[in-house]
Amino acid sequence: MRLGDIIFNNFWPKVIALALAIATWFYVFDLVNTDSFSQKKKTAEEVFSYYKFVVKEVPVKPVFSGKSPEGYRALFDKVKVEPAKISVFGPEDILDDVVELETDKINLGEYTRSAQLHLGIHSDTKFLQIKDKIVDVYLPVETVKMEGKASPPTEPAKGAENKK
Repeated sequence: MRLGDIIFNNFWPKVIALALAIATWFYVFDLVNTDSFSQKKKTAEEVFSYYKFVVKEVPVKPVFSGKSPEGYRALFDKVKVEPAKISVFGPEDILDDVVELETDKINLGEYTRSAQLHLGIHSDTKFLQIKDKIVDVYLPVETVKMEGKASPPTEPAKGAENKK
């Protein structure tokens, strides 16, 4: 096959393909070099001036799951969380939606006596990231006297320690 046959065979489709390739190149080159598609590197001052950052104190609410074992009950009105409020820093428009922070779930079925728990906290707000924050929760539990059944002992009976 001669060189002329290679060049002129399907000549017009080759010319159209070349023209489309050049037009596509100019289009993409223009897109890449415009401000709307390029990544802008913002300084910290620009970021802080764009958003209004605030500090907000948010209460921490313990989250319970399950129910207490038979013969026991948790005293929810005496549950204590330390610290009761956490200061959160972030953009004001995001923190406006934050009403409370929640602890990790406390499974009530695991506790037959009062306990001091160390739990993580989290928020339902998508853009609020809370990592490595721990709160202490005091969970008071008491025995419940049940009718017709003996309640579980809270302390050993007198003299029961020495009997064998």
